Amino acid sequence: MIANTERVHEEVRIEHLEESGIARLVMENGDSSLNTFRPSKVEAMATAVEALAGDVDCLIVYGEPVFSVGADLRAIEQRPQEMRPAKIDAIAAASNRFIRTVRTFPAPVIAAVTDVAAGGGLGFALACDLIYVHEDAIFDTAYARIGLTPDNATPFFLVKTVGPYKARELLFDPQPITAAEAVELGLANGRYETEKAAFVDEVTADARTYAEGPTETHARTKELVDSVFAGRLDEHLEHERTAIKRMSDSNLFDEGLSAFFADREPEWVSQ
Repeated sequence: MIANTERVHEEVRIEHLEESGIARLVMENGDSSLNTFRPSKVEAMATAVEALAGDVDCLIVYGEPVFSVGADLRAIEQRPQEMRPAKIDAIAAASNRFIRTVRTFPAPVIAAVTDVAAGGGLGFALACDLIYVHEDAIFDTAYARIGLTPDNATPFFLVKTVGPYKARELLFDPQPITAAEAVELGLANGRYETEKAAFVDEVTADARTYAEGPTETHARTKELVDSVFAGRLDEHLEHERTAIKRMSDSNLFDEGLSAFFADREPEWVSQ
């Protein structure tokens, strides 16, 4: 099925599929079993998507072995508190660029989610046009658990999908969202009950419906759907970036990180 593979980063590859008009952007886990990301990885993803524009009729985004849990918290935790805002801001800038490239990509973009999409990883999934999940997949907003505000347009897409009240609940009190619940909430288009090893290939096979369709019509339809909130996504991304940079220098985030890596409940009251 794979015609050729192009490595665009040590943790990112592009799979071009034979005579299908489909490409797959693969996030690899590298040193992290949970497929975290750093700015260079996300910048490479954005560049790759930009380069594919106009050359493929459908793009699938997935992660190995899991979709992604977002930013590399260990790399952030190891920095002095006063240096964290710059690191967080660099991640936010790269992530914002990637989200914009997905939303302006002139063909359908499908997220194929296995295991977990949490934090910024969830935002990347929600930025896609369609989301398909393996039956064992879990969504998790995660941010409040470490005392940090959300990024990667997660609140933006949540509010548009589930409404402001449910979105606040999901963000204020992060709890795992099962694949079945994600479909019920409208956060995913479909759930695949299949062997995990076969999941991505099954999604790819089903994606042929979109790849064989009128690509320019799909591109213009994306623009029409997004025009409902035209301009607001860019404003939201910048607002997010400002908020998360500010919170990354807070004692709340410092306590949240410490508690996360110590596997204990954070002591918010004392912060």
